[in-house]
Amino acid sequence: MKSFLRENPTIAFGLGLPLLLVVAFLLISGIPALLVEPPQYDVLYATEYYTYPNGVQISVVNRKVQVVYQGSSAGYQRPRLWRYSPKTGAVKEIAIMLPPGLAPPGQSPVTPEAAAKITPIEVPDLAGLTIDSSSVAPDGYEFSAGPNGYSGDVFTGLFYSSRYRNDAVLTKKGRSIRLPYAANMYYGNNTRFIGWVVSP
Repeated sequence: MKSFLRENPTIAFGLGLPLLLVVAFLLISGIPALLVEPPQYDVLYATEYYTYPNGVQISVVNRKVQVVYQGSSAGYQRPRLWRYSPKTGAVKEIAIMLPPGLAPPGQSPVTPEAAAKITPIEVPDLAGLTIDSSSVAPDGYEFSAGPNGYSGDVFTGLFYSSRYRNDAVLTKKGRSIRLPYAANMYYGNNTRFIGWVVSP
């Protein structure tokens, strides 16, 4: 075999070049993971979060998460809130309980006063948390989700399915960390970043 390759350098080059390219891609894609430090802050984000004016609304005010219900009828927007811990790699859902006394959808006339009603919702898992709602975390990571949310690398783009591009990821200087799935949730255009947990 060795003599055959020596006598046919073109064939040897044709066989060896793809292997060299694969090795090069692996090395290039692995460099950011070695040189860029891992994330230091938990991230809060919501799925199934649309632009409906009624229903559960989540915001950050004075570095605290505020959850309110706008309106007086059930059946409108009800996003799910999640907390990802980069130290453990786990995703935990934060329960949001709807306020009592909501009328079933279509059961009561919608008046301007009812549509504008704001009911605060207490979320025990958020109590005491200090949140930085900046797009970039203090450690330099960014959150992205939806189509093309996961950039990956050249090797990943060539050999992996495009479905991975709908993942939610944390990125920094070429390093991408894909958030694990939880409870069959789908990361898409209705996924919203809430903030970074800078103080428990």
